[in-house]
Order: sequence, then structure tokens, then C-alpha cells
Amino acid sequence: MNVVNFESGNGSRAATSVVAPQSRFSGIDSGLSARRLDAAAKDFEAVFIAQMLGPLFASVETPAIAGGGESEGFFKSLLQESYAKAFAERGGFGLAAHVKGALLDIQARAAAAPPAENRP
Repeated sequence: MNVVNFESGNGSRAATSVVAPQSRFSGIDSGLSARRLDAAAKDFEAVFIAQMLGPLFASVETPAIAGGGESEGFFKSLLQESYAKAFAERGGFGLAAHVKGALLDIQARAAAAPPAENRP
């Protein structure tokens, strides 16, 4: 808790306590929060990579001997997703680090923002 001293125009002083606003992440172990941010950033990058791989997979025709059909489309999307997750886990495009930085920025702003009832 912080104590702030105020001085009015007539020379009188008053002290009041100011409670820092609580982020919705307060109470969560910071290590856990960091792990969750890492996981969210990597998951975001994996989804992005999967979307980038989509046109690549669509441009490859399946040989007649390999089958085809509806199930191939389903398993092709699973393979695409697995490739994207593996690529993101190994560093990917480096997008996860930028996403994590943005998430940390948002979290810091939310923690520093005044409570909603005090906003104009």
C-alpha cells in the first residue's frame, strides 16, 4: 500500500492510502504466468505457420496410388498442424518472441491502468 500526501491551497495537509490496481494475473505465480505466455505465443505462431503451410499443401497433388478421398483431406490437415507445431517448437519464424513481448506489454498496461471506476 502506498501513502500519498496531499497539500491543499490553504496549507492543510492530508494523507491518503492508494491501493495499486490489481491485474487479473495477480495471485498467479509469475513462473506459471510466464509459462502460460510462452505457450500462448508458441501456439499462436504454430497457428500462423499452419495457415502459411495451407497453400503449400493444397498445391501438392496426391498420387493415385496413395488414395485420396475425404479422409486424406482430414489427415492432411492433421499433418499440416503437426508440422506447424514442430516448426514453432524449434523456433519457427521468431514470431513467438514478438507475440510474448506484446502480451507482456498488454499485461503491464493492464496492471498500471487505474481502476475502471476512477477513469473519466
